[in-house]
Amino acid sequence: MDKAAAAAATPPAQNAGSSTYTPFLLKLYDLVVLSISNSYAWHCSTTAVQLPLFQSSLGRRHLDVGVGTGYYPAHALKSSSTNNTSTNDKTTTTTTPCREIVLLDLNPHTLDLAAARIAAAQPAVKIRSVVADVTDPATLLPALPPSEEKFDSISVFYLLHCLAGPPESKNRVFDLLREYVADEGVLVGTTILGEERPMNWLARRLMTIYNSKGIFDNWKDTRAVFEEGLRRNFGEVDVQIIGRTMVFTARRPIRASS
Repeated sequence: MDKAAAAAATPPAQNAGSSTYTPFLLKLYDLVVLSISNSYAWHCSTTAVQLPLFQSSLGRRHLDVGVGTGYYPAHALKSSSTNNTSTNDKTTTTTTPCREIVLLDLNPHTLDLAAARIAAAQPAVKIRSVVADVTDPATLLPALPPSEEKFDSISVFYLLHCLAGPPESKNRVFDLLREYVADEGVLVGTTILGEERPMNWLARRLMTIYNSKGIFDNWKDTRAVFEEGLRRNFGEVDVQIIGRTMVFTARRPIRASS
């Protein structure tokens, strides 16, 4: 595994959302977020909705932005490498098209955990970790020059609702990531929307706690604003609302004028 961390001489400062994920809390992430919260608060299933989206989009070169525990790439790669089907006494092995994954995050703890988890699931895939702020060109572009880096697939799962600021400012993520998507590539992602979506008691309680602590900053996040950000950067956009979660797919990046 090639785990050379590409970063500026001075690592970018973490924000409240990224610094929350200490090694201890990362041990609880899959249970609390991916199992309990996704099922009972956000109503957007990890296994029925989000993992299949990740699996179906995974290309030869993949960029995962905001890596969490590495659950999605690890499970997608493990599933594809062990998915054997038998027909007429013949066994067919489905292998992943992915050959390289670049992990991008502000938090070194999440990068270390995700890289180790992916390597255990699929040792043949090359892994590279990048410490950078996806909203800040000053740290992102030197660490990952878009002129040299194009990806067949990019994932942005549960990142936008953790970013500070109004939703309009979060569209900067799409402005920047557009340049990394290959011409035939795809960007997929999910984000928990704000007060425009109905909430049960658990969702409201979690939203209140997370926003008060700076883990989330998404009370004002709306589908309309994020969809506008996607459509100004991509020629083909699909948006679905599942529970309290916006699920999106974007293709045909619109290149910046020369």
